[in-house]
Amino acid sequence: MSKPRFVFPIIFLLLFSMLFVSGCSLKLPKLFPEPAPISDLPAKALFIDKDAIYNRTLTLIESAQTSIYVEQVEFDDPRLIQLLLAKSRSGIDVRILLDQWQKVNWATLDQLKSQNVAIQYYPAQKGQINHTKYLILDQKVAMIYGPSWTVDGLHSHNLAVELSGISAWKAATQFSKDWQFTTTFPLSVPSNSPLPDDKIILATNARVKQQLTEQISASTKSIWIEISEITDDVDVDLIQALADASEQGLDVRLILGRKVTTKTQLTLEKLKAKSIAIRYFPSKTPLGMNLAIFDNSSFLLSSSDWTRYSFVANHEFSITVPSPLASAKLGSLFNEDWKKSTEKQK
Repeated sequence: MSKPRFVFPIIFLLLFSMLFVSGCSLKLPKLFPEPAPISDLPAKALFIDKDAIYNRTLTLIESAQTSIYVEQVEFDDPRLIQLLLAKSRSGIDVRILLDQWQKVNWATLDQLKSQNVAIQYYPAQKGQINHTKYLILDQKVAMIYGPSWTVDGLHSHNLAVELSGISAWKAATQFSKDWQFTTTFPLSVPSNSPLPDDKIILATNARVKQQLTEQISASTKSIWIEISEITDDVDVDLIQALADASEQGLDVRLILGRKVTTKTQLTLEKLKAKSIAIRYFPSKTPLGMNLAIFDNSSFLLSSSDWTRYSFVANHEFSITVPSPLASAKLGSLFNEDWKKSTEKQK
């Protein structure tokens, strides 16, 4: 026997009434949820440690046809300085922003400015650091760095990611904002780009921590973190998100740099109490990257350590990349680093 025709209108009216009575606060499940975005960033866009990072940086700068934008916390590498001078003399629009509080930058700025290169100190307030580290070529290719452009920075165990989709144009837009904030003069960056959407999220300052918290909360299997420093004054909600993930059965592991001091013991004990495994990278090579891998299918690379000061005070930058191929390569790197790391800090 078929149901009366008036049954379905009654169900509809009941649902509508529930929404009305609840003040439209009732959340109904999505019948067709949007699929999670997937980036096509390939594994070959990842460059690990000095030789790979440095050689690719030289190649990219050599390839520039119209413009080179650089924003670095520290920069004193002689070969890169000479290459940028040569590109500027050839007619390429070279613009550089450095942090004004780092002594290594003083001679670099004087040398490049004396050769008419457009170089400025980012106007960070006293106590604030411009910690961003990236290179942008022709407003369509970008390299996002873990290391700074110094001997010590490039010798650390680190990571750089090359972007060639619309995220590279977004990085150029961000540089233009920083340049205008510094000089009051905007750059000629178009309001849109024909580059393909690579589904990569760029974040600055407080939004870096927001991206981290969201990615941790959205993970369902594993959270693998490789960071140079985490301190006791880091925001409680970030630590709590990691603790919650571990309690829900996720594989949460941290590799930390040896420079982490005894002042972090409170945070480390909190994490260990939640069954979060922690190891320390070998002291022979300093750990420079700030990397988190989620479910072995997406990752976040940030310029910032995981400290409250970094998240609140500094000028920081991050990329969130939902690329399974690139994340799998980083997952293999993490497992290699995990094996060579130790549970004892000293």
